Amino acid sequence: MSRNTKIVVGIIAGILGVCCIIAIVAALFLPRVFENFAESVDDPAAAAEVANDIVDYDLPAGYDEQGAMNFLGFRMAFITGPSEQSMIMLAEFPASLAGDEEQMQQQMRDAFANQTGNQNVNLEFVGSEEVTINGQEVTLGTYEGSDENGTSFRQILGVFEAKSGSPAMLMIMGPASNWDEGGISRFIDSLE
Repeated sequence: MSRNTKIVVGIIAGILGVCCIIAIVAALFLPRVFENFAESVDDPAAAAEVANDIVDYDLPAGYDEQGAMNFLGFRMAFITGPSEQSMIMLAEFPASLAGDEEQMQQQMRDAFANQTGNQNVNLEFVGSEEVTINGQEVTLGTYEGSDENGTSFRQILGVFEAKSGSPAMLMIMGPASNWDEGGISRFIDSLE
């Protein structure tokens, strides 16, 4: 073999070696990551811990922490309301997403769709209100619309700063016919 051929073979062997090492590490590491992720999804204690790390709050009667997700710097807590389709989600995003509200909102909508199975809900902005969350003035937008079956939904969405200083978001969504205005107002008021 010529010298150039030996160099090329050595480079290819090195690349293949690195790829094999990455594949072995991924095969050993990724199942544990997904196992830990799956375990925390339906854990009320994990949901309470994640949510309280994001913001202090009081749950109204009929609301319960359901589960949490903690994956690659993205943390989310799910709180269910009196209706099975109603949900409050609190999320904390990596600091690198600060200022990218559109991307954070899309991630929250995707998480809600995956959690509830409502994949095709078309929502339109109908109004906003100023509230205080973690001592900061925050604008909460209200959206309304319906899914492919004609079921009307309402959503409240707002971006704020978590206790840690990272960007965070509140999303409340549920069917308009079962919207618990009093409970939701009490929850939002408790976020100060």
